[in-house]
Amino acid sequence: MKKIFLISTTALILFSCTNLQTQLPTQNKVVVPSVKNPSLQQDNFFLNESGVAYLYDLIQRDSSTNAIREYTPTQMMSPMEVYAGETLIINNINADRVKLISSPIKNDFTFNISGNSLNFNSLYQGEYIAEIYKGFTYVGTVKIKNKLKYNFTEKDNYDIILNSYNNKNLDLLVKSAQLYLIAFPTNSKQKDVAFMVLDLGSANENQLLINKEIRYLKENFSLNEEEKIKLLALEEKTNSGSFIINNYYLDYNRSNLKLNTEIMRAIERKNSATIDELQFLEKFYSDSQSPELALLIGKLYTQQGDKDKGNYYLSLAGTSSNLSSSMSDSFTSTSESMIPIANDLSEDNSINNIVSPSDSSKNLANGIDALNRKSYNEALIFFNKAENSSTDASELNFYRGKTYFSMNNFDKALSNFDKISNPGENTSELYYYLGVIYHKKGDIEKAKDYLRKSRENNPSSTWGRKSSIYLLKL
Repeated sequence: MKKIFLISTTALILFSCTNLQTQLPTQNKVVVPSVKNPSLQQDNFFLNESGVAYLYDLIQRDSSTNAIREYTPTQMMSPMEVYAGETLIINNINADRVKLISSPIKNDFTFNISGNSLNFNSLYQGEYIAEIYKGFTYVGTVKIKNKLKYNFTEKDNYDIILNSYNNKNLDLLVKSAQLYLIAFPTNSKQKDVAFMVLDLGSANENQLLINKEIRYLKENFSLNEEEKIKLLALEEKTNSGSFIINNYYLDYNRSNLKLNTEIMRAIERKNSATIDELQFLEKFYSDSQSPELALLIGKLYTQQGDKDKGNYYLSLAGTSSNLSSSMSDSFTSTSESMIPIANDLSEDNSINNIVSPSDSSKNLANGIDALNRKSYNEALIFFNKAENSSTDASELNFYRGKTYFSMNNFDKALSNFDKISNPGENTSELYYYLGVIYHKKGDIEKAKDYLRKSRENNPSSTWGRKSSIYLLKL
């Protein structure tokens, strides 16, 4: 019969006064009979606020006993149960690799094969499924049900979390939230709980807790724009003086205008930028075309000693290219909103000096190299510098159009492609791009026409084959 724990104040006092280490049993090895896979029982536990610390300590104690639950290879093909904190072992297994299929949490558990033994250990309740292999040969699928020894309701646990958050009881909130994560890791409220802990942790300036919750939220949830802004603000606040924006935020998405603007402001406030941060700003500028952002990028590049890029972006901002050292040491405030401008300044030839044929060839080669490295804004800088020269205009327009195509700016790509009079060896590739562009614009017949031309021009080429595959979609 399942036990019902009634937690009293006396019991809590007795428990807290006892040395926990003296209560821990020696290593306990549990050998499961080979007759069948047993269903492990759970003790019912009535959870209230006074019992959270007690239950939390019970789970910690159980996980510290180093208990082993051993199954045989013949039992592996049926679901196996193990108590949370115990280690499940299958010896003499004919496999050497585990491929995880599903789990209630993304990390902080062990599921591997070492030697000839499969090992599993986790505190988090739920089903863990993995395929096992011998080299590249599939051996079977392993299902493990990880169960707490204690059963309590989700509602009781969540009510305690809400009360502790509303009462600003950080210690109780942290422990009840940890119990909630251990017992109900797949519950949809987990993200809300983590933000509650983050709020109180921030109010109490608990740096370790803040970092822990931010990492957990990033690793386990798809966060919306406002949630990312909140995390970014906390990281900036707690890392003042040495703040480097994590690449998690620098995965540019043009639809996240608020987040992109907050990242821009954070970079401006710290008065410096890493290469990744500068590349983010350049991508943002490609969409916003803001003079204020161009000024910021120009000053940052000038500050880093890259005069070519610095002067290029300062020109786009309408600032003199002769930037004094005093100007490079300070930044003006950006406007509250990013206002797109109508003119395409990135292709305004008036900002480029006339260059010699040798310089032009070098700029074209540097642009192609930058394009191949997917540094698209850098590529445009070199292509624009190569403009007023004897460089083959068709070749220049092809590569500049290809750059805009790679940036998903199909209107500018098409504008450059339309100027090409002799595509030469790039004919199949050009027709492929034009086919894709017209498909994106909804002109299916024109798209098919160009894709067929690409295929007919050189059917055995990469672009001919890609055109054939693309045609199958239309």
